[in-house]
Amino acid sequence: MPVFKKAAIFVKQSGLPRSLLARLLDVVCRSGVEPLLDEAAFKTMGEGNRWKPHSPQELGEKADVAIVLGGDGTTLGVGRLLAPYGRPIIGINAGRLGFITDIVLEEVEQIIPQMMEGRFVRDDRPVIEGSVLHKGKKVYESNAINDAGITHGRIGGMVEFTIYVDGQRMSTQRADGIIYATTTGSTAYALAAGGPILHPSLLGAELVPVAPHTLTNRPIVLPLSSVVDIELTEVKDGQAYFDMQEFWPMDEGDVLHIHVGKNHFSLLHPAGYNHFDLLRRKLKWNLMPTNPGFSQQETSGE
Repeated sequence: MPVFKKAAIFVKQSGLPRSLLARLLDVVCRSGVEPLLDEAAFKTMGEGNRWKPHSPQELGEKADVAIVLGGDGTTLGVGRLLAPYGRPIIGINAGRLGFITDIVLEEVEQIIPQMMEGRFVRDDRPVIEGSVLHKGKKVYESNAINDAGITHGRIGGMVEFTIYVDGQRMSTQRADGIIYATTTGSTAYALAAGGPILHPSLLGAELVPVAPHTLTNRPIVLPLSSVVDIELTEVKDGQAYFDMQEFWPMDEGDVLHIHVGKNHFSLLHPAGYNHFDLLRRKLKWNLMPTNPGFSQQETSGE
């Protein structure tokens, strides 16, 4: 018996073959679960299909679980939409790397029915709440799952900013930008900028400067409860971003206020999920040079 009655079906906006979505819908229906299509999935199925489109609000209110057919970017967007509703998300990787879409297309027919029956691992991740303050007044707010931060705009060049943690000044830096990343985002932009990988179970976040002018400006790991304010002190062209999906222009003196909200991004992994196995597969940590003279005894110190 399925543990879910209705599943919201999301797909990436373009480039997805209709046949892949048709396969997923067939599997979901055969599992005894009613699929509810978002507008992109409805368009992918084409005119004359037997489904109807639903708004994000309808899907958040009616569905018990969401299934995303796409890449990490699509899954992040769905997670941000559904965070207020608390709906868990299953990610099927139809993109590239796939850190949070951990089901491959070849396993859909096998894995999805099992997960619909309750064989899964639930993984709750924090959601960032951020706002831009101009002259002390809130002019923009949004949320993020991976990261939020400040970057230079189209003109390029460095931005200068001062970071405050829980009201205490931490540092003033010049860099191409600054990243505030959750454990989920620690394997995304923050990793490319030289930040550490944080295990998802940690109650922490990280601040990572992007190409800092001073080499002693290094990443720092903070408690998840910390409130961070980043004030732009000098800028030619700067903007705040949220998961690199939403942007807002910032002027000198503007502040990006960041804290972790009450909502969660809840991922459902297949039974037997292991985070270190994911890292080995995605980051190729299992690739070791072959040395016939290097024995197992030598590796264990025996």
